Amino acid sequence: MRYFLKVTLALVAVSQFFCINGFGHNSDTLKAQRYFIALPVAFYGEETSWGGGISGAYYFRCKNSRVSLVQGTALYTLKNQVSLWISPKIYTKDETAFYSGHIKANHFPNKFFGIGRNTADSLEENYTSNDFSVLLERQKILFGRIMVGMQGNFSYYSTDDYKATGVLATNISGVKEKMRNGLGVVLTWENRENQFYPFIGEFYKVSLMVYSKIFGSELNFTQLKIDLRNYYNIFDEHVFALQFLANLSWGNVPFQQMPMLGGADVMRGYYQGRYRDKAMACVQGEYRFPIYKWLKGTFFGSVGDVAPYFDKLDIARSKVAYGGGLRIRVNPLRVNLRLDAAYSDRNEFAYYFTVTEAF
Repeated sequence: MRYFLKVTLALVAVSQFFCINGFGHNSDTLKAQRYFIALPVAFYGEETSWGGGISGAYYFRCKNSRVSLVQGTALYTLKNQVSLWISPKIYTKDETAFYSGHIKANHFPNKFFGIGRNTADSLEENYTSNDFSVLLERQKILFGRIMVGMQGNFSYYSTDDYKATGVLATNISGVKEKMRNGLGVVLTWENRENQFYPFIGEFYKVSLMVYSKIFGSELNFTQLKIDLRNYYNIFDEHVFALQFLANLSWGNVPFQQMPMLGGADVMRGYYQGRYRDKAMACVQGEYRFPIYKWLKGTFFGSVGDVAPYFDKLDIARSKVAYGGGLRIRVNPLRVNLRLDAAYSDRNEFAYYFTVTEAF
């Protein structure tokens, strides 16, 4: 479990250290030096049923630097799932470095459908994951847009309450092995005019993480993640957003960290983890349009696939999902509540009520 309040206060103290000269008090525009919001939240997803909790974020600027934030959430669902996490994204006051990452803790009754693109519904089995993860990233900012640096991940996974006669009991990697520690490198191109709801710009991130017994991990595996996003301002506040997402893994990859499709952010319309394997690629597009001042709408679609190797990904066998939604602005920084309804080629609807954009 994450010590949510303590960590929040600690990271706010860190942000004060980075921003020695203090803050202004105007919180009405993007030029605000600080902005704090805490909201009770309710949400719905196929993976969680109805849930609720509290979500808070502290936004701030150091002089004229880009907006930094420390965001945290504590959630509980009707499926007895508990999720606690905090995520800082902090620019130093001279904008020479960027610190990010997360601290997460989850008690999460979940479903497993096996590994591969063609797993049958009959393989569905329940299990419970208790996990704790700390990710730290430090990147050097070059030329105002390019960031390059190092990252480290410490994580612990405990898999319980699975059937003795099910698939998870057949020596699936990650069921018995609990510790996963890794080090890696990260490269980012950040050119969006707003990081929460951009009208124009690009965000490209490539991350390579090596998990090894040298670092105390019980499993040896490597993950390469590629996240490419483009935002096109068609006219006024009409925006087309496009994302290419790839996650490639090799080695003894635990099933919890295998690339997967589904959920509120990747291939909305599928149960998160319904399809997983060592390689995944997905393309998502979204048309965002204004309705009334603080209210916006969106139509989206996505296509993706999983496979044991990257060269086995097959667009002809890809999954397809699409849908639409509403966005309700909750603060001047363009942070939105998100309500989406999605339909997949499994002839199923899925609904999502959450905060911030999918990409």
